[in-house]
Amino acid sequence: MKYKDWTTLKTAGKVAFKKIAAVAEVKNSDGEITTSSQPAYTILEKKVYNPDTGAESTVQDRMDLSELEEQKAQKTAEKAKLITEIAELGKMITAIKKV
Repeated sequence: MKYKDWTTLKTAGKVAFKKIAAVAEVKNSDGEITTSSQPAYTILEKKVYNPDTGAESTVQDRMDLSELEEQKAQKTAEKAKLITEIAELGKMITAIKKV
């Protein structure tokens, strides 16, 4: 999924965030621990369709907030760099037109 499509897909009910609760530990019927502690996390559920059969299924992607924040910071830095380059190109164009 491309980030630019997220709002459209959410509006159409094709994606949704879900919070998975923390787990202390899970024991089976014999009292043995089957799952150790696990912190809460967020998933992104996406509806996908098999093009051959048309069957619908759900895919879950674990989302990492810090990773998304880092990507946003990188994109913001790229944007600032591009804005500076565009401004410099504009100055060059203006200078050339004066020649």
